[in-house]
Amino acid sequence: MSDDETITLTDLARLAEVGRNAVSNWRRREADFPSPVDDSARRPRFALAEVERWAAEHGRRLRVTPADRLWFAVQGSHPSAEAALQAIAAALESPAGQGELAHRLAELTATASAAELFEFFIERAREAAGTGTAPGLGALVDIAAVCAPRKERLAVHDPACDEGDLLTGLLRAVPGVGAVSGRDRSAARAAVCERRLRLAAPGAEVRVDVGDSLLGPPPARRFDLVVCDPPFNVKDWGYDRLPAGDDPRLAYGTPPRTEPELAWALHCLALLGEGGVAVVRMPAMVAHRRSGRRIRSELLRWGALRAVVDHPGSKAHIWVLAPRAETAHLLVSTGGDFDTAWRTAVKDPGGTVATAHSATVPLMRLWDEDVDVSPAVYLAAGETDAGQLAQRAELLGERIAAASDAVPRFGAGTAETTPETGLAELERDGHLTVRSGAAEGTGVIVDPVGPRTVRLGPLESAADGQWTIACDAAAL
Repeated sequence: MSDDETITLTDLARLAEVGRNAVSNWRRREADFPSPVDDSARRPRFALAEVERWAAEHGRRLRVTPADRLWFAVQGSHPSAEAALQAIAAALESPAGQGELAHRLAELTATASAAELFEFFIERAREAAGTGTAPGLGALVDIAAVCAPRKERLAVHDPACDEGDLLTGLLRAVPGVGAVSGRDRSAARAAVCERRLRLAAPGAEVRVDVGDSLLGPPPARRFDLVVCDPPFNVKDWGYDRLPAGDDPRLAYGTPPRTEPELAWALHCLALLGEGGVAVVRMPAMVAHRRSGRRIRSELLRWGALRAVVDHPGSKAHIWVLAPRAETAHLLVSTGGDFDTAWRTAVKDPGGTVATAHSATVPLMRLWDEDVDVSPAVYLAAGETDAGQLAQRAELLGERIAAASDAVPRFGAGTAETTPETGLAELERDGHLTVRSGAAEGTGVIVDPVGPRTVRLGPLESAADGQWTIACDAAAL
């Protein structure tokens, strides 16, 4: 480990608690600002001792902690920030063989926990590498915490765990996690993730594997909660190498080549045990893209897609999936009152939710040419500030113009169109009842997916996944 501690201008800005531009001005305007000891790299490095001396002479306070000094020393002894972080992770896991580094880490743990220290070093490594935390994880953790099954020794898994940001956040938000696991294609990221999880949940069973979740064999274990923030818009994601045959991940169909995110959703769904829930961050376009219509339709048909949340903090949609079940609704939400809406929908699957932020949409409304599950289509306008009024007014004008073309026109001669109404409207007005699966009495049986077959007969003969429609003759 090097005794020559060096820092970048980005480090100096953090230590001085000023902006990056202020530090650049110091270097440009102050003639006695220290010269870099290494000017060959993209980010020149300066000797920390010289910078501290210069700052003291100019009355500028630097807040340099012992953890900072250790990080600068370790980073100077390794070729990259990633390698420095791996060395710290190894010293925390097996301190006996790490010498001075382990000794200095032990000194630091007298005033801070090992978990807090490792989080600090992860942040420093990302700062040095010019990377950061993925956006939208906070909202994903919040939704997952609401949907997590209430049971002891919860088993949680992330098939695209990266360095464990999502799983670590979830451990803080969800009590009672007994087993936590993940998988990532990078061995270095998987190692960081495993160390974080062991420090954050010392009493839990922890396992992080290296591999391609979509193309490799799925874990033999089934989980109570699966969370995932998959990579978006990846072109070469392995469509040509997808498993064939009876792979449970293809139970709802094979995702199209242009829908890698749907492949992740199906993978997460296949990993669930009885009563389990999967919470997956998805691009908004996946909710309505034509190429994924068949998969969305199958997920709705079998009651596997339970909710779609357009949370403003997620920068995307969040899908909530669960094993097959009989349900007649999809919960859509902006996340504003998702906690209450989700618990209401779980407690009474046949009930309705209708607030400014959440609503249950009858599945019959979703089965059209698009099978669009975008929450914005079904929710009333929420809070809108003055800056959005022009945009909202323009959108309203477009929708009115589009709707006017579909309104029947009556006049002399043969009419071009005939007034129509949908099943959802008839159900809403109490003229008929739509259910999933067998029911009592005689009525109409509909197969909503595939060849659209409709027949009249005893409703108890309906199969799982078919819809039964019972008419209220008195109301018609």
